Amino acid sequence: MHRLLYAGKHAFFASGAKPGTMATARCCPADCALRSDWEDELRTEKEMLNKDSVAELDRLMKLLAHPLRLRIILMLLNRDHCVCEFFYVFKEPQNLISYNLKKLKNGGLIESYYRSNHKIYRINDKIAPVIRKVMAAVQD
Repeated sequence: MHRLLYAGKHAFFASGAKPGTMATARCCPADCALRSDWEDELRTEKEMLNKDSVAELDRLMKLLAHPLRLRIILMLLNRDHCVCEFFYVFKEPQNLISYNLKKLKNGGLIESYYRSNHKIYRINDKIAPVIRKVMAAVQD
């Protein structure tokens, strides 16, 4: 039996082969007779990764990457909130909260409406189930 040594991304045989010889995984589909099936599968995956849906997911992930924006979204999962409630909860400057609300609204994650003189924000109905699923997965 050969023992493998790992150096960065490469694996080398510790004994039984020439020193410095790279180890190859025998389970790799590229090494077997089913190479054409493997290439077809990879081609399909490559096409999937080039679609607009990946760009859209990237855009959404960037919007949610900011801690304040994420906290706003999580707060809106429970119910609609007035801007003044965000000021009270987060203890952040008004311009910072307004800027991040604008980013979320322009990104399509939240919507706003007026109730009397108060601007109320709510989470977009399409994004709420996605955020809830992610939260459930993280909490498990």
